[in-house]
Amino acid sequence: MVHSIANQASSSVTVTVAKYAPAVFVDSEGPLIYHRDGARVDRANPAKRDEPLTMYATGLGVTTGGRVTAGQPSPSSPLAVTAPVQLYFGNPLIKEAAIIVDWSGLLPGYIGVYQINCRVPGAHIKGDNLPITLRIGGVDSPTTGPTAATIYVQ
Repeated sequence: MVHSIANQASSSVTVTVAKYAPAVFVDSEGPLIYHRDGARVDRANPAKRDEPLTMYATGLGVTTGGRVTAGQPSPSSPLAVTAPVQLYFGNPLIKEAAIIVDWSGLLPGYIGVYQINCRVPGAHIKGDNLPITLRIGGVDSPTTGPTAATIYVQ
């Protein structure tokens, strides 16, 4: 329930609190995934095998390393690092859908934004609109609905 300074209250809403609630950031153009040169990964500019990519997400939980203070931007030294993250472009049950995660942690200078540095391995499957699954602590990001992310891999 939220109370205003005029002491007016909102209606009650139940909110689930979880240790992890991974989700890839998406906008009207798709997921926030970028090539090394800063170009966005999309249909016209798909991800390529062995290529480093940068992806942005939320809900990856508590970090280690750099000290994080609620409401303050994340530190740049030392970095705030997440627990191990698994990432899949395509069906997670297919071995070739696994992506190499090189680093995962809070984006320095931002609040609640996680950065994932990853690479598409050489044996990875190709495809258009491959579902993205981000997994941490046994919890998966949404793969259906309006917040589900997909990617193009050449």
